[in-house]
Amino acid sequence: MIPKDKHDIAAVEKLGTMEVESVIPLLPQLLEWVQDMNWPIAEPMVELLLHYPNELTPLVEEVLLGDDDMWIYWCLVAIVPRLPFYSKLVLANAVEQIATMEKTPFTEDNIEAAKEALLSFQP
Repeated sequence: MIPKDKHDIAAVEKLGTMEVESVIPLLPQLLEWVQDMNWPIAEPMVELLLHYPNELTPLVEEVLLGDDDMWIYWCLVAIVPRLPFYSKLVLANAVEQIATMEKTPFTEDNIEAAKEALLSFQP
């Protein structure tokens, strides 16, 4: 069920047809496929992940609080703005920490991406 490589779009399509209860436990592993949005599998994976905002939000928060700059960037750009408002509220502190550099030093790209993501927080 987990994609085998960055070209395994068929696995994402199959995951989209599976029961919710079967997909939810896989979300942490599936989110890893968004570490680089240049991968062919990344955008279809984002589309799949967005069907599970309640379960996805704490996983994204964990990424945002981590130290993988590229993964943080792609979550800020590809996922956070597309989440429902209530999910954004949960992520607000983590995104604000990046935008204001309250945590560890971030790349300029991540700071700008966080500021852009915050614009999507307005109801």
